[in-house]
This record gives sequence, C-alpha cells and structure tokens, in this order.
Amino acid sequence: MSQIKKSLGLSFATQYTEMAIQFIGVMFLARLITPEEIGIYSVAAFLMALLHVFRDFGVGKYLIAVEDLTADRIRSAYGVAIILAGSIALLLYFSAPLVARFYDEPRVADILEVMSISFALTPLGGLLTSIFRRNMQFKKIMIVRVASSISHVITAVTLATHGFGALSLAWANFAGILAFGITAIVLRTRGTPYMPSFRNMREILSFGSVNSLGSIATVLGTNGPDVIIAKTINLAASGYFSRANGMIQMFRTLVNGAIVPLILPYFSQLRREQGDANLAYRSAVEHLTVFAWPFFTVLALLALPSVRVLYGTQWDASVPVVQVLCIAGALVNLTAFAGDVMIAHGKVGQAAASQLLTQPVRLGAILLAGPFGIIPVAIALVLVECYTVAITSRRLHAATGIGLGGVLRATTKSTIVTLFSAVGPTIALLTFITGDRPWLELVVGGASALAGWFIGIVCTNHPVKVHLYQARSWVFARVQAWGRTP
Repeated sequence: MSQIKKSLGLSFATQYTEMAIQFIGVMFLARLITPEEIGIYSVAAFLMALLHVFRDFGVGKYLIAVEDLTADRIRSAYGVAIILAGSIALLLYFSAPLVARFYDEPRVADILEVMSISFALTPLGGLLTSIFRRNMQFKKIMIVRVASSISHVITAVTLATHGFGALSLAWANFAGILAFGITAIVLRTRGTPYMPSFRNMREILSFGSVNSLGSIATVLGTNGPDVIIAKTINLAASGYFSRANGMIQMFRTLVNGAIVPLILPYFSQLRREQGDANLAYRSAVEHLTVFAWPFFTVLALLALPSVRVLYGTQWDASVPVVQVLCIAGALVNLTAFAGDVMIAHGKVGQAAASQLLTQPVRLGAILLAGPFGIIPVAIALVLVECYTVAITSRRLHAATGIGLGGVLRATTKSTIVTLFSAVGPTIALLTFITGDRPWLELVVGGASALAGWFIGIVCTNHPVKVHLYQARSWVFARVQAWGRTP
C-alpha cells in the first residue's frame, strides 16, 4: 500500500507540473492562434490519434500486463514498434495531400508532413515508459513527461509568436516527442535491452490486434466530433468545440491522468496476488467521483469566467458547449477504469467489445447532430455517454463480476459532497457573475466551491478524508522541519 501511495503521489505531482506548464502555454496560444487555426490542427490531430493506435498496437499495455517480461519479449516489442511506426509515418506523409484536398485546406498537408516525422520518433521513449509503469518507477516518468511538456510549450509559443499559426502546434508536438524519447533513454534502467528483434512477435501481435480494435473505436469516438464538425459546419466551429472539449479534458489532466496510469499495473498485480478486485474497483470509483463530480458541476456553473480567463472573449461561443459537455464528463468517470481492469483480468476481448459496441453509436449520433450545430452535438454526446455506461458496465460485470449497482452505491457520499460544492458557485452565478471581471469571479466562485467541498467531505465522513488528513500532517511536518533548519 505504501508503494501505491508513493506512486500515486508522484503521478499527481507529474500531472500538476504538466498542467501548470500547459496552462501557461494555453493562455498564450489562445491569444496567438485563431479558432480557425485550432480547427485546422484538430483535423490533423484526429488523423494522427487514429494512426497512433496502429503505431502503438497495444504493445505498451502488453509490456505492463504480461506476467513474465523477459528480455526477448522486450526486444520483440521494440521490433513491432519500429515496423509499425515507420509504416505509419510513411502512410501519413503520402496521405497528407489527399486529406488537405478533402477539407480544401492546404495547411492541413503541412501539419501532417511534420507529424509524420514525429511518428517515426515515437518508439524512442514509448516502450521504455511502459516498462517504467510496470515497475512503478513514476519518478522517471515524471522527469520524462515534464521534459517533454517544457519542450512542447516553448516550441509552440515561440513559433506562434513568429506567425507559424497552426503549424507551430505540429512542430511543438515533434519537439515534445523528441524530448520524451531522449529523456527516457537517458533514464533507462541498466540492463534493459534496447536492440530490437524481429522474431517471435506473434504473441505481441495477437494481444495487440484485439486491444487495438477497442482503441481504434475509442479514438474515433473521442476525436470524431472535431473532424465531423469541421466538415459539416466549418473549421471555426470545430475550433470552438475543440476548446470546449479541452476544458472538459482538464479533469483528465488534473486527476485521471495521474490515476489511470496506475490502474493497469495495480490491478494486474492484484490479480497475480488474488486480491479482491471488486472492492478495489468500487473504492477507486468512490475516490474518483468525489473529485470528478464536484469539478464538472462547478465548471458548468463557472463556465463563462473560466473560458474568458483561459482563452479570452473570442472563445465565448464555447461556453454553452462546455456546460453541456460537463454532464458527459461526469458520466465518464463511472467507467473510466473499466477497460484497463478488464485487460488486467486477461479479458482483452471484453474490453475491445465494449468500445466496439459504443463508439460507432457515438459517431452516428455526432453525424446526425452535426448539421444542427455544436450544441446539439454536445447534447448527443451526453445521451451516448448514458448508453456507454450501461454497455461498459455490463461487459465489466461479465469479465470481472463487478456490477453497476455496487458501483453506484459507492458514489452516494460523492453525490452529497457535490451538492455541498455547488452551493457557493450557484449563489455567485445568480448574484455576482457577469463575465466582466472573469479573474475575480472565478476566484470567488472557486473558493466557495472548495469550502463547500471540504464541508461535504467532513459531513459525509467520505473515505478521502483520511487521506486529506494524512496529507495535512505530512505538510505540517515538512513545514516544521523546514522551520527548525538553521
């Protein structure tokens, strides 16, 4: 348990450091790059995210989940990664003109050509960080990811300042991947093989072929709105939706991004030790929702000042989209861990099936809602997320015995805490918030929400309270020790 807490602490430290770096970058870039340019990049980024699934092919998850990780398996994983990355890089480069012609936007081709170079570099650090995750070496992961984020933001802001527009984001992605790979190689554990092998790859390809089906469906469903909106409405509308969705994804940066990397290695280890996965899963959801549900509720209430602080007034059209997507964001957290838990139990097929049954429905809903505007698209995503929770929960129960009823009962206290958190921002919204003083409105609304959250934690005696008290004691001890230092 102490190792899990230490790993979780390092993972959160990584996320918050990355978030601080990216927050600074976003505030600059939102004022240097137009909504249309963001839309252009979103189209290219969608294609890259889709092809990334084929490039990764589940190799990273294989290295974490396999029971006996030998040197031969690592070399074979490198071989698979190099072949796939090289092939996808060439495909991306030569398909760039076709994609640009489809959207009648030549700048898309320039972005994809830069991204193809980035693809070729991804094996440098991707597999090494999977090995770091398997071994719970989250300090190394923190160094790698922070180095990558710094390189990304510096490159993006510098090039955007010099008028590179959407292309600055593509070169920033290249710089981040290069820094990621070099740093991971420097931190590589002595004895870890780094020469690839192109033999005995069948086991990895078998695992990856099933895992990738679900991953492809996930990418299509997650990134599909940007591409569909760009085609059915216009690139500026895609930019507005992308920024709104980016605010929803902030929770992934704040919390999920720190927890999710632990789920697969933790539940894989739990399975090997024959622990109680049902109890562990319910506890994980209970701890996640006490942060997620208040976050999305408060973000919906404070959407106007939040958008203006982060992006400026030119992005006001994103505000109602943010408010609707907050509902979908809250629902996601009921099944955020389900896929990795199924994989940890050896049920890769069930994890893939849950995605194949839900993501096509998501795309269909977006296609139907797209011609009516970005707000109907957001509403469609909320309805689809309700369906997704039902389907994924059923698959999770079939694979592991973890039922939706028990998960929902575990969120009772989190629901009450959410209501406490919403009181202050609701009063502020009705009496104080106009968007004219966004910084002050956000600070006042956020502070009242935080106060309500703490009161709710104490009143419900939520399990997270113990960890908060432990964190407080740790901070006080460090401060006292610092004060005694001569």
